[in-house]
Amino acid sequence: MTLTAATKRKRARMPGRPTGSSEEDIRAALLDAAGKLFLKHGFERVTARQIATAAGTTPAMIHYYFDNKLGLFRAMLDAAIAPVRERLAGLLMQTGGPMDIPALMAMHMRTVATNSWIPVFILNEVLAEKGRFRATFIREIASRQLPLVVELLERGRAAGAFRQDLNPKLAALSLLSLCMFPFLTKPVSATVLGLKYEGEDLEQLIDHTARVFLQGIVNSPQESGS
Repeated sequence: MTLTAATKRKRARMPGRPTGSSEEDIRAALLDAAGKLFLKHGFERVTARQIATAAGTTPAMIHYYFDNKLGLFRAMLDAAIAPVRERLAGLLMQTGGPMDIPALMAMHMRTVATNSWIPVFILNEVLAEKGRFRATFIREIASRQLPLVVELLERGRAAGAFRQDLNPKLAALSLLSLCMFPFLTKPVSATVLGLKYEGEDLEQLIDHTARVFLQGIVNSPQESGS
């Protein structure tokens, strides 16, 4: 349902709206509070009132900006994934030059590291047997972005940058696995291996991951005939 300007102005004057706060500040506060609470308690156990209280506003503001808690969660996902989606689109618009796969992987991994609720969400709400958001995740995120990664890899193979026997679909799966697995296993790997997921340690992990992936797909001089 599309809100009229009059309705939006009316909602903007609702009691509980933080005095002096801009719309973007309130929206950002709700997104930040929701991310922290979903990470700690899971989507189902967190209420709209808890999110609003943590953000310093009222549940009416969730309805105003996102319709409901589910809409807020979708906005969180979209905000987190948007930079990766834009990087993909930019790479696909390039007409020549090397395919900057390491930059794409770095952005993906930094996004997950910054939004630590993402791997928890994927484990509990997508991959779990009765994952509440599996269908939504497949439809709105995976089905839109994975084919773009496949296309990027197909172009690299066609241009001779990648191995001619490369299977782009399997390579896309490997790329996603390498980028996500360290964060999915963080509770174990951080303890057992002493790994850290911030600062210079994160950058070393990103560099290592990109080099491992590229070593498996880039054409060697012997294969390219040079």
